[in-house]
Amino acid sequence: MGFLDKIRAVDGGVSPDLMKNGTLARGEIVSLQPTGMTVSHGNEALGKQVCNVAMNIYMDNTPPFQATCHQGVPILALQQLMTPGAIVAVRVNPQNPQDVAIDFDSEPPTVTLSATGPNRGSAAELLATGTPARAVIIQSRPMGMRSQAGMDMYAFVVTILCDGHQPYQTQMGNPVPPAGVPLLYPGSNVPAKVRPEEQGQVIIDWDAAVAEATHQPANQPAT
Repeated sequence: MGFLDKIRAVDGGVSPDLMKNGTLARGEIVSLQPTGMTVSHGNEALGKQVCNVAMNIYMDNTPPFQATCHQGVPILALQQLMTPGAIVAVRVNPQNPQDVAIDFDSEPPTVTLSATGPNRGSAAELLATGTPARAVIIQSRPMGMRSQAGMDMYAFVVTILCDGHQPYQTQMGNPVPPAGVPLLYPGSNVPAKVRPEEQGQVIIDWDAAVAEATHQPANQPAT
């Protein structure tokens, strides 16, 4: 590391080469710790708070990984980025994936999930062998990711109703086909497959959900 790079690293600066040539990725902030140092450059009225930022990094067709950067964060953005799960655009060094920086001038990209992650095939297996249940949607939001099949991924908070088990609430990510998007309203009650002993193991059966919805009167949601 050269002298200028050392100075830049201390005050939370970012390598121009990384910002120019780094691969654009999606970052989910895990933790943001201000160091107490504030820097200001040029016409920055409020300056930046130098922070240590740990993130989950999502890139196209790459298993997610965690990386940390030491970077100046605009004061006006600080509170927003302290919110758990805040999403940012990130530049990743192709030669060293641990060399990352937040790109405040870009929008977080939509990425395609890896087909080689540790959970590969688990969704299809759960759909085929899981215990039938009902999932009542409490919240849903796009994750900015797509499955290998090209379906948009959504994060869900649901209440699970499964015969022989107490109702429970859980969170999970599921791909949603276009025909399933109209069913993503709070209170929507859709068929699912679960493993009650592993409460995060839930897959919504969208084929069955859409089939149910098409047999309901037009002004009545599926139950």
